[in-house]
Amino acid sequence: MDSNHLLVAAIDFGTTYSGYAFSTRSDFERDPLKIRANQAWNAGGRQLLSLKTPTVILLDKDKKFVSFGYEAENQYSDLLMDNAKN
Repeated sequence: MDSNHLLVAAIDFGTTYSGYAFSTRSDFERDPLKIRANQAWNAGGRQLLSLKTPTVILLDKDKKFVSFGYEAENQYSDLLMDNAKN
C-alpha cells in the first residue's frame, strides 16, 4: 500500500444526514486520533454545531446543482414561500 498520501478523507452520504471527516499526514504523525470534521453547518443564517447536514440537494429547472444540506432546505423553503405569495 502506498504510504505517500497527504490526506485521507471519508464522506458519509446518509439517507437522512451526511457529513465528512479527514486527517492529514502531518496531523496523523503528531496524533493518530486527530480527525477533523465540519462542526458548524450554516442553518438558516445561524451557526449550528453539528457534524452532519441534511442529505438534501436542490437543483434548478435545468437539473443543475444549486445547493446542498441546510442551505438547500432554506432555499427550497424560500421558493415555497415566494410561490405561496404569488
